[in-house]
Amino acid sequence: MALRTITPKHRDLRQISIYLHCPSHPAGAEVGVVRAIGRRIYEQWLDLDRLLVQFWESHSIRPRLVRTTPAQETPDAERCIGRLLPEVTKRGIAELVEQREP
Repeated sequence: MALRTITPKHRDLRQISIYLHCPSHPAGAEVGVVRAIGRRIYEQWLDLDRLLVQFWESHSIRPRLVRTTPAQETPDAERCIGRLLPEVTKRGIAELVEQREP
């Protein structure tokens, strides 16, 4: 919701960083993203996806997406983020960062 308040008058905005925690699922226990987080929350992610694309197109702001990964898990930011932000991922406009938790 906060990003929706940004207007063309806000010229100082240079970066948008989003921190995600997307736990991986054990092999064979893959769960659909909508089922895992619920339709309403998934639709909010898709709204954010569209909004980030608009910021990229109108302000050339490349979002930074940081996925925190527990130390024992294998990082897979692209797969996780690709489900939540499909257009951002498809266009390759985000900087994807893996951050390991201690």
